[in-house]
Amino acid sequence: MYSENSDTSEVIWKSIGILGLFWLTILFVYVFPLGIDKLFFVFLLIFFWLSKSNYFWFAFFIIISYSPSGFFQESSFEELRKLTIYSIIPKVSLSVMDLFLIVALIKSFAKGKKIKFRDVLGFKNVLVFLGFLTVVSLFQGLSIKTFISQPLRGLFFYSLFFSFPSLVNTRKNTIKFLYMFFPFVFMELFSQIYLLYTGQYLLGMFYSDSSALYVFRDKLMYDSIRSLAPGYAIVVLSFVFSLTLYDTVERMTPRYYLVVVMIIGSLSIFISATRQSIIMFGLMYFLYIFFVTKSKPSFVVQIVALLVVMFLIFDFMNVYDIGFTLDASLNRLTGAVQFQNGSLEAEDTLQYRLTYRLPILWEHIKASFLFGYGFSDDYFIYYDGHLGGIMIALLQAGVIGVAFYIYFIIKIYKVVFSYIRKFGKKISVTTTLKSLLIGVTGLVFLNLFINPMFVINFSSRPQESFILLVLIYQYIYFGKVEYMLKKRLKYSAAGNKKPLKSNNKLTK
Repeated sequence: MYSENSDTSEVIWKSIGILGLFWLTILFVYVFPLGIDKLFFVFLLIFFWLSKSNYFWFAFFIIISYSPSGFFQESSFEELRKLTIYSIIPKVSLSVMDLFLIVALIKSFAKGKKIKFRDVLGFKNVLVFLGFLTVVSLFQGLSIKTFISQPLRGLFFYSLFFSFPSLVNTRKNTIKFLYMFFPFVFMELFSQIYLLYTGQYLLGMFYSDSSALYVFRDKLMYDSIRSLAPGYAIVVLSFVFSLTLYDTVERMTPRYYLVVVMIIGSLSIFISATRQSIIMFGLMYFLYIFFVTKSKPSFVVQIVALLVVMFLIFDFMNVYDIGFTLDASLNRLTGAVQFQNGSLEAEDTLQYRLTYRLPILWEHIKASFLFGYGFSDDYFIYYDGHLGGIMIALLQAGVIGVAFYIYFIIKIYKVVFSYIRKFGKKISVTTTLKSLLIGVTGLVFLNLFINPMFVINFSSRPQESFILLVLIYQYIYFGKVEYMLKKRLKYSAAGNKKPLKSNNKLTK
């Protein structure tokens, strides 16, 4: 049960602050004179260095890299307005996220908590696998330009596995980090409704020449506007975070706020009519009810009640045609594959992927079926992220790569389940670990068919799956501390005078 205290007040004010900073960033990137944005981000990095609220800055820089509400999507060099790029030497540049990662890593050594890294999730295997990919990349042909602009930038993102636990090193601050994402879910839904209502993006109010202003129309939605959620990753993470906090004693807001975040996120995904994501959210709801809340009906009742109220409010205010949106979204969900004249036919984008893009990708996969292409130039030429994690794993590292990823994911499940059993109901992080693992399960499902999230990263855009793994590692550590503390207290209460020895199996 949450209580009104200074932490709750801090979450409220920091939530307002991160929204305010986001809109200020929009002004510096899209409205104020060109060039002044470079100075703005330098000052932000200085504030981060001096700040003690590290969770706030980690959340902010991750969030803006996820293009919330369609802002900061521009990546072309021809774009006049976009997130700042700093050119250090010719043909070598650093993004805002790159600089933040560098400053965060330096700050973790200079000011962070000295942590003794225990590789409970088996990331040493990833390092070995990276060595394999390096050899494959060199064999297939890797140019310096490609290496610097693609894999090097993406691999550096994994430094968060050290800098985040070092700088966000308390349970309270980790929870506050989760809360910082929630306000942007409301913004995401608002921007989608705005697009449906006006036919224009919010971004167009600030930068009408952006290449990201293309409006999608879908024939399975009767050629109407398909309002995708550009900040999709924020919606997914916020959904998982709200599940994570809902049934814990450490939440800093009432439960209904978390339920509202879940509902708003679900509506955002539903309006976007993204088939796999709708199924993924349904899967995570089911797993949470089945494995976490179990016999508690209040969660389902709150979800259904708030969902009905929101639909009634939206319908009464005539914000958008709910009936049409419902029908169009369901039509896209169910109309992708159907029987016609005795044969199975795919429609819309799925048909294009299956009949044109998949055969092209498969031909190149077969050319290096055992070892793949690593991070070679050919890998980035043939890469097609809409064809799923299995296909991209085959492209990246062949059959060997698929076997490694399967092993790595199974390892994660085995480790987390072992700690859940070890901790039991008496350790408060047990529910948290279950919820985070449900989030990983949803992303594993999605990764099979679209948005490869478990292959080795090559972009400075954070992987949602990796952020969840960092948090799992964090909460396993918190759980071990709590476990040992309770064991010591129990030992002392029993009247034993000898010091309790550490449990080697637990701390490894």
